[in-house]
Amino acid sequence: MDDTKLGTVRIAPSVLAMIVSLTARTVKGVADMSAVSRPPGRVLQRTNVGYAPGVTLQVRNGTVSTDVYIVAAPETNLRRLGQTLQRRVHEALDQMVGMHAEQVNVYIEDVGE
Repeated sequence: MDDTKLGTVRIAPSVLAMIVSLTARTVKGVADMSAVSRPPGRVLQRTNVGYAPGVTLQVRNGTVSTDVYIVAAPETNLRRLGQTLQRRVHEALDQMVGMHAEQVNVYIEDVGE
């Protein structure tokens, strides 16, 4: 078999952040995405960073670290919601782009009415 290198595929961090944002919206118990509540100075010092509604994301050494800010639906088990969201984001990044999510930090900023 001929091992010909075809080239390189690069995915912008903002595209990865959008995958995370869209995945989070599909999880039962997520009412909406929240504004990012971290101080902008801390976020702006990073390189290889992507943003999407309710998501900041950084790519380091081929792995992804992301912060997800959500508003939970009323009467939702918040612990279970956080765990489900972490699992679904890990799966989405692995299945869609073949990247490992080193960290998926979930911040429940509010509970909807």
